[in-house]
Amino acid sequence: MAKIKVRKIGNSLGVILPKDSGISEGDELEYTKEDETIKLSLVEAQKAHDRALIEKSFEDVEKGNLHTEEEMKQIFGKYGWGK
Repeated sequence: MAKIKVRKIGNSLGVILPKDSGISEGDELEYTKEDETIKLSLVEAQKAHDRALIEKSFEDVEKGNLHTEEEMKQIFGKYGWGK
């Protein structure tokens, strides 16, 4: 188990999490305290990340930037599209 040092940040306390924690700047984590254990949940942060990806993917549809099946085969055929 890795240790993380608690630091003073303004009038609050905080911790610095390693990059490989799967957390990005601005993510909002839920926490619960159970006896002497504090648990951080990534569930809502992951949902927000997925929601942002989905919304971004629909931007092309809203702009009418669509491709036909044949165009997709030409663009992505080398990756196996249309086989």
